[in-house]
Amino acid sequence: MKTTNRILILMAVISFMACKNQMHVVTLYVKTAEIEQNSIEANSNFNQPMGIANKDFITNVRKGDLIIWQGQSTSNPEHNVNITSIEHVSGDKLIGQKLVKTKLMNNKQVFRKIDARPGKEKAYLEEKYNLKFTVSNKEGIFIIDPVVRGHQ
Repeated sequence: MKTTNRILILMAVISFMACKNQMHVVTLYVKTAEIEQNSIEANSNFNQPMGIANKDFITNVRKGDLIIWQGQSTSNPEHNVNITSIEHVSGDKLIGQKLVKTKLMNNKQVFRKIDARPGKEKAYLEEKYNLKFTVSNKEGIFIIDPVVRGHQ
């Protein structure tokens, strides 16, 4: 009897640990030497498989997960890619609007928490958002519009 109870408690603890919130790091890779406003798609990516455009790049999340967006130059390690904002464009609102403050935070990254999840009517929710970024060796703000998809 005691062994059975211990096994059940152990299984419950393991299942709770498996359901814990996750952290997703989304890295935007930018050819900082070549990027211009008319060549954003050709000179930036999320290291996604060939054939998937930046606008079709999906990050799968659950309510309570944390997403960290960061940028990295593939041309010159001295060039900085700074994520300046994440803004809702269309669809369901999953990404929290409050900036999450952590000890890891710096001015090159944006941290946000997932605030919503699908109900019983839908298998998932999707939000299209604008990821705005600057590049230290170029003028202006660059915009990419990927997707975040929330599951139960």
